[in-house]
Amino acid sequence: MKSRFVKYLFFLPIIILGVIMMYYRMATNANRVEVIVTGYDPKDFLAGYYMNLQLNWDATDCTQFTDSVCPKKDFDERYKFYIKREQSDKLTKAVNAGIVKLVFSYVPNHKPYVVDLLADNQSYIEYLNTADD
Repeated sequence: MKSRFVKYLFFLPIIILGVIMMYYRMATNANRVEVIVTGYDPKDFLAGYYMNLQLNWDATDCTQFTDSVCPKKDFDERYKFYIKREQSDKLTKAVNAGIVKLVFSYVPNHKPYVVDLLADNQSYIEYLNTADD
């Protein structure tokens, strides 16, 4: 009896790992959607520096979703995006100019997750490395 229990217990981590791999495979094959963001909070004394981004559905192109309707219920209201302090000023200006978008991996009726932050239609890393005009 005990050996049978141990045998089944051996397969439990394999099953859990399989489920996790299926979830990430589904997430990576999901649609990429871009949602414009607003808002900025320059620092959090406990967690370091981050951007507190709020989704701006009014300025977002909803045609990228099924039936051209923004699925607001699937997304969180706010997202935190951690940055270095020296980068915060340039990104603050970009957020205030309305040129920042969060890129999500999205499958309808599932929790989306953040893939990238775009500023002026380029990855925020590239954007921060460009010279100021």
